Amino acid sequence: MTTKSDKTDKVVGGVDLTGTKENPTEAWLVVGRISNLGLEIIEVKKTGSHLLARDLASYKTIEALGVNCPLSLPQKFLDFLAQRKLKKNYEEWHQVVEDLVFTPYDEFLTIAKEFAKEPKRITDTAGGATAASPLKRGNPPMLHLTHHAIRFLATLDPARYFVRPMQDPIAFGCAVMEVCPQSTMNFLKLQDISYESKDKGEQSRDKDELRREKLVHNLSKIKERKALTFKDFPSLIINQRNLMHNFLHSDKAVEALLACYATSVYAVSPEHFEDPFAADALEVLTEGWTYRLKNL
Repeated sequence: MTTKSDKTDKVVGGVDLTGTKENPTEAWLVVGRISNLGLEIIEVKKTGSHLLARDLASYKTIEALGVNCPLSLPQKFLDFLAQRKLKKNYEEWHQVVEDLVFTPYDEFLTIAKEFAKEPKRITDTAGGATAASPLKRGNPPMLHLTHHAIRFLATLDPARYFVRPMQDPIAFGCAVMEVCPQSTMNFLKLQDISYESKDKGEQSRDKDELRREKLVHNLSKIKERKALTFKDFPSLIINQRNLMHNFLHSDKAVEALLACYATSVYAVSPEHFEDPFAADALEVLTEGWTYRLKNL
């Protein structure tokens, strides 16, 4: 059941879009409330990319939302897409969104195949990152995810939400940002915990649940393990057993949790994240940026 927040709450969320081929695609949403005690998870929900805007409407004070998916495309492809749409090059990111809202995925895939390349964005390699191109059509199908992520952004109220770093902040608005759960795990030294299912069948389920449980447990104990290193980071609090049940049984719920946690750190200590404009490239205003934790 969705818990609605009051006017004094500081609320953040994390979203994971799945790699399935459904149109629209499946999604997981995790919402938490930040207080002086830490980040308390208040909702975990399996939903769809087309329903996320409705789901988020319950949280009137949400101020940041982390999405585990590219929120834009490489500049070279955007130039090619503009030509195919018989337009001048896109000068602003919202122009890309407006076009893709009216571009079915099959048509978008045809254009990507015609482009025949999979270049990376600046953020995909910045700071030593090794992220896949949003145009990747293999496994995971990044092209499909990116298409639906951008269409999801178009469903958000532009008077309430703004996407970093492509759009200017809105007073009392909600910042939407691309985050990377794997990068968050690496930074917090959780990378040795494999939470994604590799085997099928009942024999592997218990082992997979134990891995996920260990990751979530270790995430909730980071302040105890390294109090000085992570002194600015909120503690993770999961009080409701039914919420923990979702994390034990779904890799994607865990990824949404990691996205929510990274977003909570950004909400309280944005200085811990790489600055997109430090890349000294105007392309980030159309290509987007992945907000990753950095060592201060």
